[in-house]
Amino acid sequence: MGFEYHVHGLWILGTLAVLVGSIMAGNLQWVEGTTEASFVLSVVISFLFILFGGALWISSAVNARHEQR
Repeated sequence: MGFEYHVHGLWILGTLAVLVGSIMAGNLQWVEGTTEASFVLSVVISFLFILFGGALWISSAVNARHEQR
């Protein structure tokens, strides 16, 4: 089968997206001076990073499955 760059590339990019989203979500806290809008925006952005990483992982799995046929 060999080393397929698009399968491994999607997997690595998905991992990086989940890592960034997890770091952002792990550091979220309500401190003095935080507005409600900025906190909600940070939660939404971290959720979107994690969601995007999961979509990249699914794409990688689908591509790997198609290459096996």
